[in-house]
Amino acid sequence: MDRANQLELMVDQLHGFLRTDVRHGNNFLPAPFMIEFTGSPDAGKTTCIKELDKFLHRSDFRVFIPQEGAEAIRHISRKTPEYNLRTGLYALNMLIDFAHSHTYDIVIFDRAIFDAYTWMIYWEDKKMLTPKEKDLHQRFFLSKPWVDRIIASYIVTCDANEAVRRGQRISADKEKMGDSSNPESIRKSVARHQQMFRELSPKYPQLKMFDTTKLSEEEMVTHITTTTMETLITQARTLRSRG
Repeated sequence: MDRANQLELMVDQLHGFLRTDVRHGNNFLPAPFMIEFTGSPDAGKTTCIKELDKFLHRSDFRVFIPQEGAEAIRHISRKTPEYNLRTGLYALNMLIDFAHSHTYDIVIFDRAIFDAYTWMIYWEDKKMLTPKEKDLHQRFFLSKPWVDRIIASYIVTCDANEAVRRGQRISADKEKMGDSSNPESIRKSVARHQQMFRELSPKYPQLKMFDTTKLSEEEMVTHITTTTMETLITQARTLRSRG
């Protein structure tokens, strides 16, 4: 046997050991369920993520919350569309990687691809994207190979005045809360997220609008936890029936 054939035989033997259904078959080790949270400032998104993670972790699920793009991407100015394209791509890269891995049971994104779609509306309003550019970027983030991986995307919003009250209550420096935390900016953010929901919800049933204005933190968390568990069970049954 010559050297090339010998190497090919060894490659086949090694694949025979490594490429088992347990390592590569989704019926044995499915990809993690992936959930996204997006929404307007101070609506309760962070609280919902934190408490959902706590519940799932205590229930013995392997849960991971990737770092939010806004915390990871510090080298690009927030005053350009490139910033939100980059934060969207940051989340998308992880989403694709997790879709082909078996490390976690559930991954919870603090802003991902539906969030990126919404930011493109903002930049068009700012005249920094043309309608054609906006549509191009939005279609990319909604590409089927990855958008179907998100089983639930919670759009968490709140009345602007209530959001400001909440923000002031938890802010360490009420004089430096930022432009995004004033009532007018929050109202515009809520409107953009509502627009996104109107445009996409007929096609993407995983989108779930969640107004927290009149809810306590306990009520918010209970709703999100219950809804998430119902969604996870439905998805698991669907996948099992296909297998």
